[in-house]
Amino acid sequence: MANKDNIFVTGATGFIGRHLIASLLKDELTVYALTHDDSIGLDGKINIIKGDITKEVDVPPYTTTIFHCAGIWSDSETPSAKERMEKVNISGTQKIVEAALRRNCRLIHLATSAVVGQTEGNYIDETIECSPRNFYEHTKYEAEKIVRKGMEMGLKAQILRPTFVFGVGRNPAEDPFLQLVNAIKAGRYRNIGKGKGIYNIIHVSEVVHALRILNRDNIPNGGVYFINTPINFNEFSKIVRFATTGETGELASIPYPLIFFATGIFALISSITARKMPLTFSRLKTLTNQKVFSQERLLGITAYRPLCSAEEHIVQVCREYGERGCLN
Repeated sequence: MANKDNIFVTGATGFIGRHLIASLLKDELTVYALTHDDSIGLDGKINIIKGDITKEVDVPPYTTTIFHCAGIWSDSETPSAKERMEKVNISGTQKIVEAALRRNCRLIHLATSAVVGQTEGNYIDETIECSPRNFYEHTKYEAEKIVRKGMEMGLKAQILRPTFVFGVGRNPAEDPFLQLVNAIKAGRYRNIGKGKGIYNIIHVSEVVHALRILNRDNIPNGGVYFINTPINFNEFSKIVRFATTGETGELASIPYPLIFFATGIFALISSITARKMPLTFSRLKTLTNQKVFSQERLLGITAYRPLCSAEEHIVQVCREYGERGCLN
């Protein structure tokens, strides 16, 4: 990326957006951040553009690249939640595509591996047909379609689909990765079926690295790429346990039939009391998942190479959690 580039970022106050902006500023690039709140506390070197992504977006005429990181996730499908996701994820993307076409600048669209939805087989690459399961996945897939339609009209664009993104910077109360780390550290976590389930994760610095790599002229236009560093839960839990307690060895394991029965009991209690339970069927599915998202296309077509191994990132994040006082 040339230093003359002028970068426009949506979702600048979000988890990935903040990490992206920090990386851009290190290279002393000119960065514009779209926000509806001008008191968001972003770095003073950033040029704030106050606006609403669901309305016409005021992108500076000299912008060379738009990083579209804005998006809303909710597991709720109430009318209000669905309306917000539709406005931001779909209508917002439409506005950004229109702005990129007007300014003839490149668009790097931050998507999600979740658009794949329900699939057959355990090996997932970019050729697989997407079948979104819920409204959030539907809105993110529709957003991708809007970007592709823009490509047919001459839009220069790339699409990145990360799996679950981890790293420091989220609100601790809303950080499921931290919650899992704390459960392992405290001895509350147990592997299910010997921990053979696959955890599809990617560190936020790798996502930022890939986003910036995609902003290069020598990459074929219109690419869609997964980014992922899969690890099974047995290995993951051992790494976290050693990083947080110094203890080694295998963690205890619970047979799948037993935990499935327990999850059913939890679900019944939750339906009666409306209380959140420590394990849900959705969480059980995550812990026993066998699907792996491949990043071979990203490695084969672009210059992206991982900054660190998954283990190194996990250890570093555990250390950072500790330094921030987030570990119980």
